[in-house]
Amino acid sequence: MRRRQRLLQRVLAFLSLVRWTHLTFLAYAQIVAYYVLFQPNPGWMPDRIFLGVLLATACFVGGGTLINSFYDLDRDLVQRPWRTLFERPVAKKYGLQLALWFYAIGALTVVVLLPKLVELSFILYGILIWAYSHKQWGQHRLGPLMATLLAYTPLLLLAFAYAPESADGFWRSLPLALTMMVVEWRRQWERKQLWTLPEAQRAKPIRRQWMYKALLVAGIAAIPFLYA
Repeated sequence: MRRRQRLLQRVLAFLSLVRWTHLTFLAYAQIVAYYVLFQPNPGWMPDRIFLGVLLATACFVGGGTLINSFYDLDRDLVQRPWRTLFERPVAKKYGLQLALWFYAIGALTVVVLLPKLVELSFILYGILIWAYSHKQWGQHRLGPLMATLLAYTPLLLLAFAYAPESADGFWRSLPLALTMMVVEWRRQWERKQLWTLPEAQRAKPIRRQWMYKALLVAGIAAIPFLYA
């Protein structure tokens, strides 16, 4: 029984480390964008390129998140101690190994499933995520902007994979995309400042973080109604 509990705890800690909610949101955004905006041949069955984009994105983002969690253990212990203590056994022992596996699967996916130009673009994206996570660029003044651009790059890569047929959907959705990028940048910037505040002053900024997340989810959810 204890062995099962330890296994379950490690699985939950792993899901927390890779930020499964963020990966789910990215996958949902790509699925909505594919079926509503970029799909060249209407139908319910996804093609090889879309599956490759979906899997490669999850692997590279998940790998980058694991690297970030490994190198930021000490800082995270101060900022969010309970969650970090829960994740720490997995992050300390398996974090970098799992990240390498994620990156290897992501690289294999782009080589096997994606066209050459899209493949090169995804490899560059994976390198940028690795550099952002490993070099702790997020602590730089431009960190929130870099995080925002990296967060929306998967949608740009999806549009690029289906160019030129995706051009119409890209331009139609551009105003909404730019609005959401501004919201995400503001969320990242306030999140960076949040942990510099005294604990008694954090309640209101934390509520705003949830408001920004709700706006982002609502923006993606609105795509089928705005552009169908």
